[in-house]
Amino acid sequence: MESEATPAAAPPKLRFNCYLLREGLPTIEAALRAPYRKGGKTPMLPMQPIGGAPRGTVGYFSTPKQKVPPWAKALLPIFPALSQAQNLSNRFVIFLPVQNRWFAVCFGYGSSALEWSAIEANFGLRFAARRMSPKSLREFRSRRVGASNRAQAVQLPLGGDLKDLDVGALEGEFVRRLAGTLDESNGAEFADVDAVAATDAISFRARTDLVKIQGTLSRMLDEIEAGTATEGLKFVDSLEPLRVKSEQTAQLDRHLAQALFGGVHGFAEFDDELSNLQDHLLEFSFPDTLTTDEIDEIRLYRGERTTLLVEPSIAGVRAALNELRGRLTARSLDNIKLMAFDNEGEAKSPFMPLRHWLIFESGNEDRRFILTLGRWFALNEAYTRKLDEDLSKVDDLTDALKPPPWKSGKAEGAYNDDFQDAHSDTTIILDKVKIRSEDGDEIEACDLLHCDGFLIHVKNYKKSQTLSHLFSQGLVSALSLRGDSVYRDNFLRAVQGIDPAFVQVAEKAPEVVVYAIGVQRDRPVPLGLPSFSKVNLRDFVKRVRGTGARPAICRIQITDAAGSPELSDVVQGMPVEEAEVSPSRPPAPRKPEAGTKPSQT
Repeated sequence: MESEATPAAAPPKLRFNCYLLREGLPTIEAALRAPYRKGGKTPMLPMQPIGGAPRGTVGYFSTPKQKVPPWAKALLPIFPALSQAQNLSNRFVIFLPVQNRWFAVCFGYGSSALEWSAIEANFGLRFAARRMSPKSLREFRSRRVGASNRAQAVQLPLGGDLKDLDVGALEGEFVRRLAGTLDESNGAEFADVDAVAATDAISFRARTDLVKIQGTLSRMLDEIEAGTATEGLKFVDSLEPLRVKSEQTAQLDRHLAQALFGGVHGFAEFDDELSNLQDHLLEFSFPDTLTTDEIDEIRLYRGERTTLLVEPSIAGVRAALNELRGRLTARSLDNIKLMAFDNEGEAKSPFMPLRHWLIFESGNEDRRFILTLGRWFALNEAYTRKLDEDLSKVDDLTDALKPPPWKSGKAEGAYNDDFQDAHSDTTIILDKVKIRSEDGDEIEACDLLHCDGFLIHVKNYKKSQTLSHLFSQGLVSALSLRGDSVYRDNFLRAVQGIDPAFVQVAEKAPEVVVYAIGVQRDRPVPLGLPSFSKVNLRDFVKRVRGTGARPAICRIQITDAAGSPELSDVVQGMPVEEAEVSPSRPPAPRKPEAGTKPSQT
């Protein structure tokens, strides 16, 4: 009697970390860092598979190195037996052909051997934006772009909706990692993979079958080509953080230098590799770590030389550079530093490179390159067009409200008084009235309440954080009025105490939430705002609508002391007028002393 055949054991599951290589590499070995290539200091050994792998597959293995761990060295005098402790660092990279592309599949410390300029950024996140279910996320890590720059990492071991992660949508978030379950409701099947995590790479657990892995990666490529990002993850799909010190960011720095330093003493024109790009916006912007109300002066430093920035604008920067003189190149974006001081001469900012004080946007039909927070991003231009289309549908109440001009230098509270003086029959001021919620928090309902039910929130646009605060203020007020009965009662009592004629209007709040934004020169609102601020605004517009209120915009003109529109920086490709350079040297700062270089912080 013949015995029954024993079924073959299923191959074990491994975690595959898969990086898509950029197109156009001369060889796959070019995807390795120079020390690990043939002829390098520690070349990896190429290995040919003997079977069970698609044709063309090749592996690269680094001979493990033994090192004594630092903790063992430190404890060796106390525990002599720790002399046997060793760390082994193994690197293995499989180059797997998929369609007409290559993937680097990494194990151990293999990813550290890759040349990052050879990797296609955001591949994993772009796939996740199409097939990872927003309702079954286990983890996300992100950093807010263009506002507070705050970072967050949230985990739900059992999975949950974006709302369970306290996130409505990842708009305006520079997402670096998503982990969760793939959506199997339609499209290609991925039942053979689990525990999916997305960064630049796509990482998943699967059976050790390279032929099937090739098929899985092929379907992922097809998904990116044919599929569209799911709602709530479209910004993740459209935003690419560009790698620091890459040739691409070096070219963008040179392009920015042409736009910023052109015509300034010491700058020599050169061939701009990106001269085909259209410049959309170049502006001086306070870093988000600053509280602008505390700033009395800003000084610009070139080595040991320093001068006062007469006005916080691109024209002011150019005037200061003309005064200090010296050679200007793309490196000047980092070598030139600025520092802010209060009226006591105390430093109110770190000693920060010039690039951290700029917002620059330039692009073509496909992509918009954005410098903000001191680093470069690329945003899909189709996304920016849809962004503008959505924001153009937000009600503009500028003509209806007729806001008076806002004189430069005037504080927000004083401007609110001007607004109310101009419309004394139709508005009351609530900016200084703190109304308590059920939890005891003091929440500002609005700056001005209009007789037509408008909750008007006012801000002078100086930096992205200012706008972020404005947008949040409008939403928190609407949510509190809608869902907190204690807050609502306190709000009605406050209005009754100011002007009983407005109580009937207050009882219907929130009806309309108005974002009134003060801007210079002829900058349009909202389409003339920086892209990340517009992303943030659209997100808050959606959330305000979710409270049952109607969001709206109002544009306030910032003027100079003579009442003329105050000059701003380059907006929508229009160059700023050159400011005159004062022949006299501005006064030296109190701290640090003139001619000295402040310590870096």
